[in-house]
Amino acid sequence: MVSSSHEGLHQLCIPIPEPREFAVLNADLTEIEPVERRVDTLLQAETDEGTYLLVVESQGKRDDDKRSRAYYLSYLYAKYRWEPVLIVLTQSKSTARWAAQPIRLGLPGWHSLTVRPLVLGPENVPLIADEAEAKRDVFLAAFSSSHAWSMPGRGRSGRS
Repeated sequence: MVSSSHEGLHQLCIPIPEPREFAVLNADLTEIEPVERRVDTLLQAETDEGTYLLVVESQGKRDDDKRSRAYYLSYLYAKYRWEPVLIVLTQSKSTARWAAQPIRLGLPGWHSLTVRPLVLGPENVPLIADEAEAKRDVFLAAFSSSHAWSMPGRGRSGRS
């Protein structure tokens, strides 16, 4: 049962823009019907500092529906109680710049939730053309070579 002191706290003033009108909405956030929500890859990483969830998403172009990533991260934290880290992979410089923009939910100047993905793209992933270096980090070498194709004057080997 909800106490009167609990309800009284909801009457406190908060600094929001002047409202034109208010509406009371249903406070029950229970999801009755299953909704399919998937991420591209989900990895559990054990480190000396703790356990993390790596949420890896490939992004080919701008998609304004990606505000749902805030839901994914919140849900994953609630389910596993491990810190989720959103990693966005892209081969496009313009998509990388778009994806790096924070997703802010809440009041202007007082965000309740901010999602800041780690974006890996052509401007911050080095081109790996050395075989020994590629063997040390196969994933990075593979990702590096994937964006070499889109660079002007670059061929299969990544050389001009």
